[in-house]
Amino acid sequence: MSGTFLNVPKQLRDPFFFSEDRVEVDSHIDPCDPFFAYEILYYNEMSPDSLPWLVQGEWVIDIIMEWKKEEDHLKGLFKSRSKDILESMRKSIGRFYVLLYWSNKHPVNLDNWQSSIVHFSLKPVNVIERLTFIRNNPALYHSFIQLSQLFEEQHKLYAKYQALNHSANK
Repeated sequence: MSGTFLNVPKQLRDPFFFSEDRVEVDSHIDPCDPFFAYEILYYNEMSPDSLPWLVQGEWVIDIIMEWKKEEDHLKGLFKSRSKDILESMRKSIGRFYVLLYWSNKHPVNLDNWQSSIVHFSLKPVNVIERLTFIRNNPALYHSFIQLSQLFEEQHKLYAKYQALNHSANK
């Protein structure tokens, strides 16, 4: 499957993330390169070995670690008033969608995403309004601060959920 070009499924067609109708998915799957790689395979009925949103826990640390690296990178970009902020923010926003959806045991679905998030049990307060603001203003420093807070809040909610489920299963 190395270097396979797949259609961006209707569930992920969002000009904020995809400017083309097709995207290349490599054999080594990175959830955010291209954006929503697991979902692209899943919606194209080419499911990978495991679906991360169904395998709780393993992927959270990776997503948070990648976010922490990107967060430091973004701090530097904002400090230097770099022109590269937009692409880095877009990548981070995509990563947040992955964290939000997967922690609620769902694949990312950007087709009317607001209505699906309403039903999630693990979500930060006012996540739809905050995420809409961030998406509409990705190059603003305030959007970066909001995104940082969303990552932190979602990670805490998920950790609490995991801890409660772990103790209930003993």
